[in-house]
Amino acid sequence: MMRKIFISAIETSGDLHAARLAAALQKQAREKIKFSGFGSEALRKTGMEILADLTSRSTVGLLEPLRHLPAYFRALGQLKKYLRSAKPDLFLCVDGQGFNLPAARYAKSLGIPVVYYISPQEWLWGTPAAGKKVTAVCDLIISIFPEEHTFYQKLGGHSVYNGHPLSEIVARQKINPKMFRRRHNLDRNKPLVALFPGSRRQELANLLPVFLQIVKLSRGREQFVIAAASKYCLEILRKKIKNVLVVYGENYALLSAADIVLSSTGTLTLEAALLGAPLIAVYKFPRFSYWLINKLLAQKIPKYKALPNMLAGREIMPERIQNFTAAELYALLAKTLYNKKKMWKIKNEFKKLHKRLSAKDVLKKNAAAVWALLKAKS
Repeated sequence: MMRKIFISAIETSGDLHAARLAAALQKQAREKIKFSGFGSEALRKTGMEILADLTSRSTVGLLEPLRHLPAYFRALGQLKKYLRSAKPDLFLCVDGQGFNLPAARYAKSLGIPVVYYISPQEWLWGTPAAGKKVTAVCDLIISIFPEEHTFYQKLGGHSVYNGHPLSEIVARQKINPKMFRRRHNLDRNKPLVALFPGSRRQELANLLPVFLQIVKLSRGREQFVIAAASKYCLEILRKKIKNVLVVYGENYALLSAADIVLSSTGTLTLEAALLGAPLIAVYKFPRFSYWLINKLLAQKIPKYKALPNMLAGREIMPERIQNFTAAELYALLAKTLYNKKKMWKIKNEFKKLHKRLSAKDVLKKNAAAVWALLKAKS
């Protein structure tokens, strides 16, 4: 009997995490599994049947998602119809709380076992009451942080924690930093700054102009490379950028080769930290949206926005949110890059973080937990 698993990954980072878990699960199962659902490039490469790709509509904020609501409602309707007709053996959702939690709730109402991978961050900035809404619909939560695991366990949820999957993926990388510079004809004697403007349309709109202004302010003192998070982003970047190298599919090689990284807050900040790449994290919202967030959610907003700082509970790397200019950001970049003591301190803190999150066979163990649930519920 062929097992059927529906995956819902509506963000670029979620698509990557889901693809890695799906591959590990297929290997673990030793029998054919049919994957179908919502995803993008990475899941498509695993052979999953892609019913819809919502990654280009991913947003952050209170007002920004509103323009995509019609598309989200259509997708949710499509998802519900598919679940009713196909009756998959398991519903696996990854991150994307706004869309995936209602979808998980519906799957649960149909009697379909639910696994949440990279769960809603109620453990970080929410409340126990909100956390119980997550545990109520989940048969299994695959936690990627120890604090997340403890939070959901205390609420009575079934959570497993086997380490952070990125720590294992990073550990497997065999990268020669010099090769990246050679391949792209970069100056080996000039500092290399890696620019990661993000994977969302709004991030490119808000951060890319600032990053390009920084390139001008450098006046050739440093060299810059911009990383595209997806093919969709690559198309946008190539249309807007003519005088800076843009790469795609080389994130880890670029992070390893870079002397310093300037990135939007998000998963990339943790990847950079685990690779030991000195980092400055930034983010910008539209002005009114930022004002509204602070007005309505001030008490819920975590002190730090970059994952390494959140996990450390203090600023172990610079981050700047909203109120900064390109000149101020370039000054911070230069102040950090050319200060050996600061650079050493950031790298040392990243080593501690890597050690804290590292574990062996993370994906294998996560896949085993999913497979065990699938067999128990079948």
